[in-house]
Amino acid sequence: MDLSPQDRAMVRLYMAGCFHEWDQLPELAREYYARGASVAQLRGCVRHMVVFAGYGPCLAATLALHKARLLPEDTPAKVSGPPGNAFELVYGSVTDRVRANMHAADAALGEWIRLHLYGDVYSSPGLDMRQKQLLTCAFLSEANMPDQLFGHALAGLRFGNSLAALQEVARLACDMGPRPAASRDAVLKAALKTLDMASAKYGKDMVGEAPACPEVTTPDPHLNVRIPPLPPPVNAGAPRAPSGDQEQQQAAEGAGGDGGQAGDASVGVSLGAQAALKPAGGGQAAGGWGTSNIGRPSNLAVDSIASRMEQQRARSGLFFAWDPPAREDSDPQQPPQQPGEEEWALGGGWEAAAR
Repeated sequence: MDLSPQDRAMVRLYMAGCFHEWDQLPELAREYYARGASVAQLRGCVRHMVVFAGYGPCLAATLALHKARLLPEDTPAKVSGPPGNAFELVYGSVTDRVRANMHAADAALGEWIRLHLYGDVYSSPGLDMRQKQLLTCAFLSEANMPDQLFGHALAGLRFGNSLAALQEVARLACDMGPRPAASRDAVLKAALKTLDMASAKYGKDMVGEAPACPEVTTPDPHLNVRIPPLPPPVNAGAPRAPSGDQEQQQAAEGAGGDGGQAGDASVGVSLGAQAALKPAGGGQAAGGWGTSNIGRPSNLAVDSIASRMEQQRARSGLFFAWDPPAREDSDPQQPPQQPGEEEWALGGGWEAAAR
């Protein structure tokens, strides 16, 4: 099976986030929706950035799409309880060897990978295991990580991807990457060689067995796969605008006499003219609490600053009372409203497996 148009759009969106191309994400997300993706699949693709890009880029990508109103609803994920079995599904018969090798290198890191990256992120719904292996093989190909790519390519083939599809995501990821042309060609050549080796081993070891995409097993999914509630507040004394109450929020803004954007020293994210993420303004020059007058603020000044910060956060819609936009059937770009091998064997274990 060659790479489908929907899977190609998924890989392009994922790699753009991994490469920090924030301004490209809204258009790529629209293309993914146009190819038939659901909100759950889009969120699953972006959440999977945690595995390779990290928390920071995953959050930035999420905020860029949230600001563009391309994530109209939240969807469940594996957020608590014992780990799901994605680790065992990927590594199969060499699971114990992989665990032992990771433990020898760094026991704590091995547990983070097993319990959180695989037990939570990899075990979450949204994308199936075949699709997650496509994203994984795309990243590992461009990252020039042949040992890890070998194991994940084996899993990708077992889960129903063709060699042609894995080769295409490798080319796609390398073409999108920032490497100079000569370096890019060398990295792609190494990735394609690794994929050929994985395919040869798969053909030898899996004779007579049809590929199949497995379902992740999660303990007590009705308790552990969910949309988590907001944690209890830790700043109990700080005023907070009532969630969803636009009239009271506007009244509070008017009472503050601020009128426009608050200029306090807050931390936020906004989209500029080119849709690139940039920090929100602040400091004394913007009318806020700059470092030069931080010495002895009065109680009144502190209360005023806290009030403006809460108003700005409420207005921003990024973390607080954001109401999803009404669906516009006339807008073809509006997304559908639907409910919602880590290091396979550290130190060359896959080379031994290939032999």
